[in-house]
Amino acid sequence: FYLFFFLMIRRPPRSTQSRSSAASDVYKRQIPYVPKDFWVEFVQSAGVFSIGENSVDIENYVYDYLDSMDSVLNYPGYNQVVRSFNEQGSLLDLEQYLKRLETVPKKEFLGSFLDNHDNKRFLNVNPSFYLLRNAIVFTFAQQGIPIIYSGTEQAFGGGDEPLNREVMWGRLFVESNLYQFIRTIIKARKEYQWDNYPIQLGNFSKSFASFFRGKVLFAFTNAPLPIFKVVQNQPFAEGEVICNILTLSLIHISEPTRQAEISYAVFCLKKKKT
Repeated sequence: FYLFFFLMIRRPPRSTQSRSSAASDVYKRQIPYVPKDFWVEFVQSAGVFSIGENSVDIENYVYDYLDSMDSVLNYPGYNQVVRSFNEQGSLLDLEQYLKRLETVPKKEFLGSFLDNHDNKRFLNVNPSFYLLRNAIVFTFAQQGIPIIYSGTEQAFGGGDEPLNREVMWGRLFVESNLYQFIRTIIKARKEYQWDNYPIQLGNFSKSFASFFRGKVLFAFTNAPLPIFKVVQNQPFAEGEVICNILTLSLIHISEPTRQAEISYAVFCLKKKKT
């Protein structure tokens, strides 16, 4: 599986750039302005994994570029995450987005991101760390290649560019809460390999969403406080013990006590000690 960590670096003068670095700036930024058949030939000649950028919120238009490049940034998915968590819109719309995403060929190669250097950071629009954690979990849980823009793990909250391109040097704290939060999710993704499984939709309401991939259940809310929820559509068997890896809380699966306090959750089977 792929994981990209974007680091924003100011471009040097063009005279000092290699051909490869100049080209990478072109194909990352300007794919809508160049004929698609060029990108097919370019990617084949480059011999490297390519991610294109088309920053419009039109799903079919953006996803069609998957025929021309290895990957494209999932801007429609990004905008849906903003509406669902940053702006606290209905999570029923998130369900419809996931249904549409299921029909997209090569959806596992979409670049799934939350912050980037062209838009206001999540915390600039909504300072809720609680909602940010929900959005981060969704970025890793949905189908695609998760991308974390440097500074998100340090709770940067810059606005329009260049304020969203904060300097990282001297501000990388590996013990910060968000850094460790993201590290936990990355470790779990490697261990449980949920990206090898399709999304199975669970329960959705205006303020709650859940789905599972293999034996991993994801749960989200955009309510201002944790909610108590009975999750009926889930992959676990009666008598199994599961753990929310983000809070280390345990739940025993047994009727009728499937109600759990949900804020942001990645439920996995509790591993037996050997």
